[in-house]
Amino acid sequence: MGKFSAIILLGAVSALVAIGFVILTSVSAFASANNGNAYYFVIRQAIFLGAGAGVCWLAAKWDYHQWSRFSPALLVLGLALMAACFLPHFGVRVNGANRWINLGFIRAQPVELAKFGLMASLAWWLGTRAGQLKNFRVGVLAPLGMLVALAVLCQWQDDIGSAALMLIVALGLMFVAGTRQRYLVVILALGVGAIGLMAYVKPQKWARLTAFTNVEQLTDGINLQPHNALIAFGSGGISGRGLGQGVQKMKYLPEAHTDFIFPNIGEELGVIATLLVVLAFLLLVLAGWEIACHAPDQTGLLLGLGATSLIGLQGLMNMAVVTALMPTKGIGLPFISYGGSNLLLCFLLVGILLNIHFQAIYEPRKRRPASLPAAMTARM
Repeated sequence: MGKFSAIILLGAVSALVAIGFVILTSVSAFASANNGNAYYFVIRQAIFLGAGAGVCWLAAKWDYHQWSRFSPALLVLGLALMAACFLPHFGVRVNGANRWINLGFIRAQPVELAKFGLMASLAWWLGTRAGQLKNFRVGVLAPLGMLVALAVLCQWQDDIGSAALMLIVALGLMFVAGTRQRYLVVILALGVGAIGLMAYVKPQKWARLTAFTNVEQLTDGINLQPHNALIAFGSGGISGRGLGQGVQKMKYLPEAHTDFIFPNIGEELGVIATLLVVLAFLLLVLAGWEIACHAPDQTGLLLGLGATSLIGLQGLMNMAVVTALMPTKGIGLPFISYGGSNLLLCFLLVGILLNIHFQAIYEPRKRRPASLPAAMTARM
């Protein structure tokens, strides 16, 4: 893709934003908590999109190396705000979970800031210590400490999905950076065990974690959302029922404007539109991968891979959830689901990728890394 990577990246993001805004317009009138205004969520999403475009532009102009200076502080701030979700009059409890803070004019999810802070901190730590990563303290203990801090607060917030997402992202960055593979296997085993334990100690979470294996049972309870999501996909067929003609959004499918917006695309616009969404995410990931592989230095390589992984894995996890391929998690579909916090994060990540791309093309190279495929081949 080369110099066209940025164009492909922006084209994929634009397609996702357009499809998401169109389907949100159809769903908004039936979404809960819309204050009687059929366009309540549409108007707010338009504001978020405008703010996100501004964030993307600023991030594209700002030297990505500067994130190294601020990433640890952002991680600490994100973790502190996650803990603040439990403070009276400041934290907001929604659907039994304390994951939001009240900023007066908006509710925000601090975990999005914490996820970015963790990813950027890992990119900085691993990217600036390339020759020391075989050392257990440098290559394992420090990154693991950051990950555990986030995982503990995710457990406190009942947010297993974010913990699992960041475990995968962290292990991927550590693998590419050069951490010993036997350590990564141990971390993966411990991480999966910890996530399983987090679910097991809470019967409701454990039931949700295992219920997806038989989606035809408990269709009026735990499996209500994935069951109705499959009905939406099936009833849409090839070309869909038609925009605005969907049925599941009429209170049959909860969270139809957030985590479960993808089935509404399938129901109203059909298989063709759902495949276009999948294609857009695939192009986004490939373009991000290409940009990261041509970054001027190791930190840029890891930051680009982390940014691409955060967007791509969230998209993959959401699609897997709504098609009953994995347990239900509170993870939206990037650029499509309603929500300001994640939308701003995703635009920030795209802006960082653009800055990496511009520096790789227009500025002198510093410590040029091997391409990702070559680096991985050399380790095997």
